[in-house]
Amino acid sequence: MNNTLIKSILAGLLLGAALFVMPFFLVRLVLFFLLIGALFRLFGGGRFRQGWRRGRGYGHMPAFADRIRQMSDDEYTVFKQRYQGRCNDDPSSKSTGNTTNQ
Repeated sequence: MNNTLIKSILAGLLLGAALFVMPFFLVRLVLFFLLIGALFRLFGGGRFRQGWRRGRGYGHMPAFADRIRQMSDDEYTVFKQRYQGRCNDDPSSKSTGNTTNQ
């Protein structure tokens, strides 16, 4: 009886100590991985992935806008009909009588 009581007390002490010390190790582990991730991104991790600014189509919007501005009214209406419903356009909010592209 005396032996099982001592084993139970030691097990409780070890479990309590582990629960007390565990957050310190977890914080160190999280900080370690954050530091490694920051160093990886800082020293060349970005060259292996395509960012949204480096992807295809970045910087092409002004040329596309100039192309739309240079369209005639007929070309612009054909363009609107061809691309209607893309980019989550709401068809109820479109005006029907306006044919200018200003």
